[in-house]
Amino acid sequence: MTTGRHIIFGTAGHVDHGKSALVLALTGTDPDRLAEEKAREMTIDLGFAFLALPGVADTVAIVDVPGHEMFIRNMVAGASGVDAALFVVAADEGVMPQTVEHLEVLRQLGIADGVVALTKIDRVADPRLDAVQEETAKLIAGSFLEQAAIVPASATTGEGVEEVRRAMADVAARTEPRASAGPFRLPIDRVFVLKGVGTVVTGSVVSGSATVGDEMECLPGGRRVRIRNIHVHEQPVRHALAGQRAALNLPDVAKDELHRGDVLATPGPFAPSTMMDVRVTLARTLRSPLEQRDRVRLHHGTAEVMGRVVLLEGDEMRAGGSGLAQLRLESPLVAAPGDRFVMRSYSPMTVTGGGTIIDPHPPKRRKARGAAAVAEREELPPAERAMDALSSAGPHGLPVAELALRCSLPADELHSILDDLCKQDRARPGRQAAWFSETAVREMESQIVQCLEALHADTPVHASLPLNAVIEVVAPSAAKRECFRLALDALTEGGVVVRSGDRVRLASHAASWTGEAAAARDEILRRLLDNGLAVPSPEELAPHLSVNPKECLRLLDALAASGDVVRVAPDMFVHAQVVAHATSAVQDYLQRQRTMTIGECRELLGASRKYLLPFLEHLDSAGITTRRGNHRILARRPNG
Repeated sequence: MTTGRHIIFGTAGHVDHGKSALVLALTGTDPDRLAEEKAREMTIDLGFAFLALPGVADTVAIVDVPGHEMFIRNMVAGASGVDAALFVVAADEGVMPQTVEHLEVLRQLGIADGVVALTKIDRVADPRLDAVQEETAKLIAGSFLEQAAIVPASATTGEGVEEVRRAMADVAARTEPRASAGPFRLPIDRVFVLKGVGTVVTGSVVSGSATVGDEMECLPGGRRVRIRNIHVHEQPVRHALAGQRAALNLPDVAKDELHRGDVLATPGPFAPSTMMDVRVTLARTLRSPLEQRDRVRLHHGTAEVMGRVVLLEGDEMRAGGSGLAQLRLESPLVAAPGDRFVMRSYSPMTVTGGGTIIDPHPPKRRKARGAAAVAEREELPPAERAMDALSSAGPHGLPVAELALRCSLPADELHSILDDLCKQDRARPGRQAAWFSETAVREMESQIVQCLEALHADTPVHASLPLNAVIEVVAPSAAKRECFRLALDALTEGGVVVRSGDRVRLASHAASWTGEAAAARDEILRRLLDNGLAVPSPEELAPHLSVNPKECLRLLDALAASGDVVRVAPDMFVHAQVVAHATSAVQDYLQRQRTMTIGECRELLGASRKYLLPFLEHLDSAGITTRRGNHRILARRPNG
């Protein structure tokens, strides 16, 4: 799979400042796709276009956002997931309220670069253009756009459009592309149906990659879907990569089952949450403080949910302030550590700030202690973040992709960290790229030893035990099986446990037949030897031993494990000497006669069909005989 360079620009700026017109001039595509937008001559929802920058980036997408304050929700949804800004200020109006608010949104989302376009220059004289340029420079001073190119342009005359394109190419060339490693995640911004195709979702790929045929999970609902087709830049492709705008065909899900704000993701690593530890940073223009348990609108990805802010470092936070908090949400959200979010007040709906998600699945926090716990997690160095995540996962472990997500670390850096942790005996790798803390494996080893000690004490006559009996006690859930395997392998290599096929025992254990158990063993062996192949069942044998059938079966199992008897069928145990004698007799007969019927076998061994059939099937499964119709023949020569 080629990763290449893929960049997404997002427009920003006040309503009617010419964002859509500039996108049309740059790309030849009108991003206003709705009839209502055409009629009102105003962007209402998100629009999309693609820009050709040969030699700079493989794909460059532009997300055009509405500028009216009524549609700030749509603006934030579009700005989430972009790599750089195309920030627009109209020369005839200059800086306006949404100019300021959109800049704050971009700042809270962590956008690091962009281009400033002064549009509609054909409508103003030079002195006015100079004044707006100065006003704009003052606005962006101290922001991520402080060093950005400010390019005068007119979408009407075309003046300056090429200069805007070149400035965007410079930004694209120096923007670090998103890594395509790790789990796939696409916040959905559009859902629609194409005739003959089915449901299609679109969005900006924020991490990982997806391939045609991949199974994905629609969150927060959890619906599993499979990708039939992928389009990027309106062209069919095999893969969708981080940093691309993509349209994915999901034929097995109805349109009304998905909505803007849902997330299409690799199954497993992501889970919805209604509580998150965060660092909040308030806008410098905020007029009133954020108070304890204020109700807010949280924007993350393409989703908007309501929630309350529990401040962990005081009862209020003022303009420009920053502090730790816990968000208690009214609807589930799908997030990862390090994700950015935007916060708006409940009423009036203005941008109050935003922040960074530290932990998307924390316990419920309270002030003082909560602040200390969140601060400690926030300041953990990368290796300790990895250990913290592995320790929390316990015997379930974590796949590398999910661990990278929880630690906010690129895959290559995480692999290096895990190698070091392994050398320090702090973590162990399992199969399928899963990792476990050393503590979790050691605890599993201890549980295995304790389980074996208890089972040996309960059934001392057994030299070894079925492996499944230990698994049922120590690792009943499939999620713990890999940790169980690691622990059992370590105990076996260390000589603590002896494993033979599907049976295990402590190395220090030996079968112990004493008292009533020894007497029962002797009686069992005597009766089985006396009865030949016509052995009594455990139910028939139990009364002669003064034990119940279940205990009799346990004793027979122990004798089978020691080799004194052979379990020919589920309820048919035959003395080992009888089996050896009968087997030898059958082999001798077949060497002479080549074939043998049931009737001939009955004459040979003097047993009824009831006992002969399971015995002959036992010989078949042992590879001694083979059935051919109603006859048996030798499967292999004796000693051969």
